[in-house]
Amino acid sequence: MTQDRRTLLRMLGGGIAALGLTGAGRSLAASPTAPRPAPLKVEGTMPMLPPLARVMPAAPGLLDALAGEFAPTARQLATPKAYWIALNGWITDRLSGPIMDGKPLAHPLGEQTWALTATAYWGGMELRENWGMPPAMERLGIQMKAPFAALQQQLADKLTLRLKALEEGEDACLALLPSLMQDDTPDGAVWGMAYNAGAQVVKIEDAPVGQRRPHRAPNPAFVRINPRDFMRIDYELPSPHYLRAWRSAFERAVRANPDGYGTLITEKSGKETLRDLWGRAVLFANTTWGGGANDGWSTEYFDDVLHWSTVVTFGLEAIGLAAFVALLNRDGEAARRAVMGNALYVGMASGWLMGFLDTDNRLPALS
Repeated sequence: MTQDRRTLLRMLGGGIAALGLTGAGRSLAASPTAPRPAPLKVEGTMPMLPPLARVMPAAPGLLDALAGEFAPTARQLATPKAYWIALNGWITDRLSGPIMDGKPLAHPLGEQTWALTATAYWGGMELRENWGMPPAMERLGIQMKAPFAALQQQLADKLTLRLKALEEGEDACLALLPSLMQDDTPDGAVWGMAYNAGAQVVKIEDAPVGQRRPHRAPNPAFVRINPRDFMRIDYELPSPHYLRAWRSAFERAVRANPDGYGTLITEKSGKETLRDLWGRAVLFANTTWGGGANDGWSTEYFDDVLHWSTVVTFGLEAIGLAAFVALLNRDGEAARRAVMGNALYVGMASGWLMGFLDTDNRLPALS
């Protein structure tokens, strides 16, 4: 069961994780001079046991405000059945931008993580209710039931570890980064970005790169990633400013310290090198989201999922790049931002898993 849960969390880390619209690649922070949109009321719940609630407190006010900001984008979705997965993807970009730009947090990090986790949870429920359980999940035969005590405790432990490093300061963040980069789950600073992009490629590319289904239109330029080109992802969507800034910082760091970079990606500080981990993450997406995984989806839902899943990768890539910059330059501020960004995403896969499996709860209402 433990191994099955670990495998499923890897699968969920990117394959379903978000949707998008034209222009969603921009950082979506509101202009300080623009009038703030009226918040919507999100009336829904997610299972929250005390250990998790202590480090990831529910923040309904924050979520209501985010839903209000998202409303114009929601009206452009191809299908209303993609609302929660779209909101989740939009939130990743909306909250990643300020973190990776080094701006002061408008809300505590734990509350922001809750907003991301809760919308992932509802996105998982939405997909199951409208399109059924993904085949890969059914094959794993996971039997967990709400309130998912072991899973929530694991999530609480992971978030606590990151918050503790942030509280202790930049040196603690630098010390934590190598283990986050070697983590071969969606919570990893390298695995998450590689797998999430790979999960999009498998849906749109023909074999042997992907497993595009015959009734899906080819879209090979939408996202490009392969196991050979370490830390390279190409998007058809415009990249947000914070991602472009970290790409430039990464290139400067590699040029200034090529030997250090070579050591980072070829040394076995864990069970494999980072280059090997990257390649395995990309290929793992092929095995979990290929075949008939999206056969039952409507074209509209498929298009929304593809777009927002790509938007999710923007923040994941920026976090991975910042982690390298931090270690190559011994840059404590870059390490702090990488750990903060990683903490923001840490509940996404667990949220999806709980949403898929929780057949007793209901999707929220909006008012």
